Amino acid sequence: MGVRHLQTFMDRKVANGTYSVRMDREIRNANENTPEASSLVVIDLMALFSLFCFDGRGLLCGSQVRRVERMASDFFKRLTDAGAELVFFYDGKLQANKYETWTTRQNEKYYRMLDIIDAIDARTPLEKVAARFENEIPSNTCLKLRRVAKRHGKVIIEMAMECDQALAIYATKHNALAVISHDTDFLIFEGNWQLWHAKRINLTTLVAQAFNRQALLRTLGLQWQQMAVWATLAGTDFFKYDELEPFLNNLGPHHRKFYKLADYVRSLPIKRNLEANTINGILGRVYKNRRMPTEALEWFQQSVAFYQIDTPTGGTPIAVDDPFNFLLQAEHNFSYTVLTGAPFNCTLFFFDYRTAEFGNYFDIIEPMIARIGGVLLYHYQHERNHMTVCVKRSHDEPYTFVTVPVTFPHEITPPEVKDLVSKEANLQTSLLQRKLQLLRWVCSEDLLNQEQFNVIPPALLLTVLVLYRLRQIGAVRMFEADLLLLIAHQDTHELFDPLEEPYPQRLILRAFRLAFLFQKVYTHLARFAKAVGLSQEYRPSTPYDGLRFHNLYRVWTSMRVEPHHIEPIAEWRLYQNARH
Repeated sequence: MGVRHLQTFMDRKVANGTYSVRMDREIRNANENTPEASSLVVIDLMALFSLFCFDGRGLLCGSQVRRVERMASDFFKRLTDAGAELVFFYDGKLQANKYETWTTRQNEKYYRMLDIIDAIDARTPLEKVAARFENEIPSNTCLKLRRVAKRHGKVIIEMAMECDQALAIYATKHNALAVISHDTDFLIFEGNWQLWHAKRINLTTLVAQAFNRQALLRTLGLQWQQMAVWATLAGTDFFKYDELEPFLNNLGPHHRKFYKLADYVRSLPIKRNLEANTINGILGRVYKNRRMPTEALEWFQQSVAFYQIDTPTGGTPIAVDDPFNFLLQAEHNFSYTVLTGAPFNCTLFFFDYRTAEFGNYFDIIEPMIARIGGVLLYHYQHERNHMTVCVKRSHDEPYTFVTVPVTFPHEITPPEVKDLVSKEANLQTSLLQRKLQLLRWVCSEDLLNQEQFNVIPPALLLTVLVLYRLRQIGAVRMFEADLLLLIAHQDTHELFDPLEEPYPQRLILRAFRLAFLFQKVYTHLARFAKAVGLSQEYRPSTPYDGLRFHNLYRVWTSMRVEPHHIEPIAEWRLYQNARH
């Protein structure tokens, strides 16, 4: 997230701290006017979710998935048409030293989401909810931005170190023209690239607001090698602001804290490698008249090391002889996580544990997690028979690490993992039916031999399986399942124009909750489908349009649904046989 309050400081206090740039023009200038310059643009892909999820009303409806992903594709294409080389960075896994920060943020996010749910429940007009919670509505990370990005550039999934650090190293090493992110950490990393703000891009004009990193240095009177210590003492994800606040308050008035902190940093004998005496002196000053936590030295060192892009430390390097490296090469990061025993994170989005209307979210997904673990660990049972999941299981329980014993299949033998992920055409063909069996079994044990699911078009199979699971636990009514499948069919075949869909004035609370539950379970099952080696044909982006769903939901609840309404999907409604 970066240094607290630094973005506001750049906006209000730093002379010429921000400026506007036409991205396409800047890219063309780099190519035409200075041939030796780079047209490389390195992008923090997670930061772009907020750019494409700017429509608060649409987001609260669950997004218009096809429209948003097309918007992202058009944006990337305009940059490459201007001559840019795009490289995207994406978090591969949560680093161990960030677990506490991540769980704290997720716990806080849960209660913010409840405030939005309560506003919907109070029948507040959609437009007012979107305006009131403009800064709290989370981006829809169920969108397949990574898949969209791959069509326009190189995607690097960072597993070994902090993603931001890896991105900064890459951008500096390859002489990038610009970095796109909204994280203020990029104001601290040394490098000659421009920093374009991911949340302040006009998708129509391609005008972006950029941060003037040199202006920040001038304002503070610091050099690059001093910035890591300055940022660390201002408060980072490693060395929390709450720990540093008493120290910062002692430096002077709040509105002068960054200046006073810079004065203090200039007084320090800072070299590329900080000496122990210097660090001890800094921590002694920070905790003057306070007890120093035993972790303080580690916090400080981790934070300073994070900003070093010449000699990076702090990550967990991938061993050269790692037997599962082939999974990273094949971009099967979830499978790699399972086989190496790393924690798997399960977020909630809009799920309300205060009510049992949809059951318990963890109870919905836990059996599927256990079974996909059984598939992947089947040939490694002697090494591990469980998975570690970070999840929130009830309203009162915070996010916590849970050990999930895996469920091994008995009536079917999974192929070796290397065969599941193989791209060899003959092997893929020969294993297809077994992969489909495994996916059905992961969804529900009673589906292993249900061959009638083979009549479902590949693009709709996941939707039907998700609805089967939700029907199985009593979370979705029959007309709701039919409506979701009908919209999936219409969206897949582009039988309606998302731009023509009107915004609903108010949302029905049950429909609001169901829209996000459907997408979250779909995302899990799509991940599992990839793990068993099924192609993108079987795991498309969620075929869902939030505006159409909410508009039709209101219509369908006020009328009798007749056979002709569901005629296009009649033969695929296999979830009607789901047993509770």
